[in-house]
Amino acid sequence: MDTIAETIKFAGFGKKKAMAKQIQMFDDRLTEQGETLLAVCASVKDIKQLYVTDKRILLHEIKGIVSNDERSIPLASISSINISNKLVYSTIEIVSTGNKAIIDDVPAHIALEIKAAIENLKSMAKTSSVPAGKVEKDMYDVADEIRELKDLLDDGILTQEEFDAKKKQ
Repeated sequence: MDTIAETIKFAGFGKKKAMAKQIQMFDDRLTEQGETLLAVCASVKDIKQLYVTDKRILLHEIKGIVSNDERSIPLASISSINISNKLVYSTIEIVSTGNKAIIDDVPAHIALEIKAAIENLKSMAKTSSVPAGKVEKDMYDVADEIRELKDLLDDGILTQEEFDAKKKQ
């Protein structure tokens, strides 16, 4: 699902153009910073918007005519994403180290897409954070370490139990 299009669609009568303009403004700013805007959701009253990029989560809150509040949470620091449902709307709570972002009254289907998008980004970051060459190198290091432990076992420095425990480790 395209959460950006869905968020604009659910902005309501007379607010669709304003929401589209707000999202475009963020997309332009993020592109300049080298980030890609991947997903968006907004509260029913459009006071809060949650922007998901390939690097972080941005919670933007309109406080007044010229006053805004913005919090940024790096993807790597997110520890949990919780969704609580109230009929057709949900609350998204993103918890990170020392920070929390909460956005209420998001259409439930969009909230689920946002959660899935963030979880996918986090899992992709975990799998791509270890270079392939490093995995191969680590496997050779482990094999060398086991060979050294075997030599220590053969020399009587380690007991069979110690060797087995280290090998298992």
